Amino acid sequence: MVDWTCDCRRLVYELCESGGQAFIHRTMRHADVTIERQTHRMRPKEARAVWAALLAGQMR
Repeated sequence: MVDWTCDCRRLVYELCESGGQAFIHRTMRHADVTIERQTHRMRPKEARAVWAALLAGQMR
């Protein structure tokens, strides 16, 4: 894991990189249910651009 948003919230994002690939992992917590999703694998440079846009509120 390279970066992440605060895990004190119901919606948490993590920027993950390994082996020359990267993805963004999203965890949504509802009461007693946790839903996890991931983007497709992409180049780290592309993932960092998506990450920056996500943090800037330009995508979700």
